[in-house]
Amino acid sequence: MQRGYKIVAVLVFIVIAGVGIFTILSNAKNQENLPLIVQRPMPKSGSGGNFLSLTLDIPEPQFPEKMMVYKVIKPALTKEMIREQAAKLGVVGSVEETEVDFRVMAANGSIFSVDKETGSINFTTKEFETAVSPLKTVLSDEEYKKLALEFLTSCGLMKEEAEFRDVNKENTVTIVENGVEKKLPFMIEVRFGRKKDDIPWGGVGPKISVYFGENGKIIGAASVWREVEPFREYPIKEFSKALEDIKQGKATIYEALPNDSGKVKEVRLMYRLDPIGYQQEYVIPYFMVIGTNSKGTPFAAFTRAISEEYILEKPVPQVTAPATTK
Repeated sequence: MQRGYKIVAVLVFIVIAGVGIFTILSNAKNQENLPLIVQRPMPKSGSGGNFLSLTLDIPEPQFPEKMMVYKVIKPALTKEMIREQAAKLGVVGSVEETEVDFRVMAANGSIFSVDKETGSINFTTKEFETAVSPLKTVLSDEEYKKLALEFLTSCGLMKEEAEFRDVNKENTVTIVENGVEKKLPFMIEVRFGRKKDDIPWGGVGPKISVYFGENGKIIGAASVWREVEPFREYPIKEFSKALEDIKQGKATIYEALPNDSGKVKEVRLMYRLDPIGYQQEYVIPYFMVIGTNSKGTPFAAFTRAISEEYILEKPVPQVTAPATTK
């Protein structure tokens, strides 16, 4: 009888051990067989320089072993949806469809358009298009922020993951007053960025902007925004490998000299999105490396945080939509 129990116990042990080994092997196999992520080649914009050496001027940064990759959701748009949204903005007219967007043009000069690929919007008024004179009345940053939030919320344009970024007063015109040149704003822009799971999202987008003319009047709005859904978690490369990638030119680098050396002062993880017009399928994490070059000038470099073995590069597609104005 005892021998029977021993045999059963051994069999149970073998089964449990087998299940454990199978699970480990399955997990390893799943990791090896992660689907390739379609990405466009990284743009080599910036200074055109390169780094021969990069040294850490900070403690060795620590990062998670894996991060989520997101799949872009293409919007389901209808002419009725566009007409209703345009009406909320006071843009009344027929909905025209082009190859790249839907648009409504009102008799008063206001235009509302929605990009087919991303669902991003662009709203301009006649005042927006003709704004060239310095503003006579400039409100406080808090007032502009409050007005922008109220506008976006009331018109249904606010996004859950949007967060206030800043009040931009750099849209300026130069005037001469008593022989002295002055730069004064002709338009105020309130900007909102995007943050998801405490990780910032950058690139040309995502952003939402509200434009103000005289005395706090809203004269336009625009967004660069893609809706996404979680796809799969992918392993993050070692940061030392990321530094090597930057030195090998597998990065977008700003303010580097030819054959430069740099000191790394800060490292962040972030997600980067393409501009409007690019058919982006997935959003992946990047390392943003900030530091100083050999002349002490600040530099920034962006390189993928996902290993190349998981990336399938496709040529840059033809731009499908014009850049937003201003």
